[in-house]
Amino acid sequence: MQGWQTSSLGLRDMPGEISEFELQAFFSFSRAELELIARRRSDSLKLGLALHIGFARMTGRPPNSVRAVPPTLLRHLGREFDISTPDLVSLRALYARGGTLFDHQQQACECLGFKWMTKHQRRGLVTVLRDEVAHCSNRERL
Repeated sequence: MQGWQTSSLGLRDMPGEISEFELQAFFSFSRAELELIARRRSDSLKLGLALHIGFARMTGRPPNSVRAVPPTLLRHLGREFDISTPDLVSLRALYARGGTLFDHQQQACECLGFKWMTKHQRRGLVTVLRDEVAHCSNRERL
């Protein structure tokens, strides 16, 4: 992972603004991703799955479903998929069924190759983090 990618890791909410660079880096899709998204029946479901995939790629986690999606991101995805997009929307508002929202979260993670950490990996991560905290005197750096 490159340094510029780490600034968004772990975010829970959509940022208020997304740069053109971030749109291209995180919300442009491979052929396989485009095919997966194109299989959705409605424009809102295509938009929802695209948002999940891009946000998970950007942050490593699913997005907060109640926050508004930045208009620049909506316009970008509208152009990417040749669909009409609302001017203002949250992820939750895109879905008639809550189960579909969770299904899209899972599909996005599978599409990106995300897997749950094993106990061994979790212990290793905790060890590294403890060591970092113990040897860092600068709170800003943490």
